[in-house]
Amino acid sequence: MLYSKTSKYAVLALSEIARRSKDGAVPTRIIAEAAAVPYPLLAKILVQLKRAELVTALRGKGGGIQLARSADLITIRDVVVALDGLGILGDCPLLLEPCTCEKECPLHPIWRPAHDAVIHFLEATTIQAVADARELLDAC
Repeated sequence: MLYSKTSKYAVLALSEIARRSKDGAVPTRIIAEAAAVPYPLLAKILVQLKRAELVTALRGKGGGIQLARSADLITIRDVVVALDGLGILGDCPLLLEPCTCEKECPLHPIWRPAHDAVIHFLEATTIQAVADARELLDAC
């Protein structure tokens, strides 16, 4: 149930938007550079994030990307679901299909607590928390 590299890039990009949002909309190239996301991939990610209503795009002078709502209200789970779909949240390391807990594999008793902890992390961690953590990293 680990999320994709694309979702990781999306979380990093959103955290950069959150960090820079006091300056208004953030140009896509600045987001790509700050989050170390290849520009063409970021453009595709932003389309998905816009479709999920996590960001809005402003055109023209002063245009760019901004969060659709406060960074405190966007969780990593929101981002993962927008990019990877709900199925990723039920992935089992031994079964090819999502785990429904009705078809328990031998790893289920060990995996379930770890799965629940990861889900809790995704639901409890906001983009603002990621932005704050990245701010601390930059200060070091």
